[in-house]
Amino acid sequence: MYATAVVEGKVIRFKLSPALARAHRENRGKTMTEKEAVAFVEAKRPSRALRRAKPYLESHS
Repeated sequence: MYATAVVEGKVIRFKLSPALARAHRENRGKTMTEKEAVAFVEAKRPSRALRRAKPYLESHS
């Protein structure tokens, strides 16, 4: 599957990996507002930070 994006005023066409193409088809018609997208990312931030810090914390305890 090919996708199109506008980057710095230029139209870029690129091929999606099979996994991304499948995800794109599954999410067709679902959209988020900018506010919803920011809230989604901010909700994931603490758990991601803890997951990344865990090996470091374990090695220093």
